[in-house]
Amino acid sequence: MLLPKRIIKLKLPFKFFLGDSLIILVSLIFIIFAFKTFWHFETGSVVQVNFQGKTYGNFSLFQDKKISLIGHEGESMIEIKDGRARFKSAPCKNQYCIQQGWISYTGQMLICIPNEVSIEILGKTKAYDSLNY
Repeated sequence: MLLPKRIIKLKLPFKFFLGDSLIILVSLIFIIFAFKTFWHFETGSVVQVNFQGKTYGNFSLFQDKKISLIGHEGESMIEIKDGRARFKSAPCKNQYCIQQGWISYTGQMLICIPNEVSIEILGKTKAYDSLNY
């Protein structure tokens, strides 16, 4: 079955000129340049593991390691590999901490609330977020 050919003509409330597209292109290039220049992300060097409200330990991101913590809900497994960290397994129901995947940049954090385990990437400079002022 052949579908009828329809040509949809989009009517804009203004005329679009070549100069308009040049301005849009230059603006996009400027935005990309500004983003890469001013909002660079620092790769972290240390993983801080917190367990039940206390610091369990600081571990190098450059040394592969598996950390097992047994909390209220069961065992949480943290994996550090290739300069990144993640929750490999967790006993929580929704598995949000595992679904977040790998983290490697300063200030990134993963939290398993039911088991009271969190991991945060630390680096040379303190990362700012919306709570800092």
